[in-house]
Amino acid sequence: MRMPSGDTPAKAQAYYHYLQAHQLSMQRPATWEVRWIDLAWLWGFAIAMSVILILWIWQYRSTRQKANLYPVDNFGGYTTELAGPATAFFLILTAMLTGFAVVLIVGHIVWGQKF
Repeated sequence: MRMPSGDTPAKAQAYYHYLQAHQLSMQRPATWEVRWIDLAWLWGFAIAMSVILILWIWQYRSTRQKANLYPVDNFGGYTTELAGPATAFFLILTAMLTGFAVVLIVGHIVWGQKF
């Protein structure tokens, strides 16, 4: 096959496309791929946080102590919220978040930062 000479605009255009085709085919084409594990972690975290937030709001609105069970607290003339014990949901959520933070910190100390 002979290379185009470029003596007409059509031949010059053909030569340009010929060069471009060779330039594009010199390297292995990069393919696009989905990293499913990353998507699973991303959406799993988003869904878990949404479910926890919804459960926390539902639990707080349905089981919070009613008025007059505990006296109103006064500090320095300001009235605060009604005193009451922490709910089980709040204690479990706090324990899970604290455990997650400890695992992250100890993991970084032991194995170093991996990302």
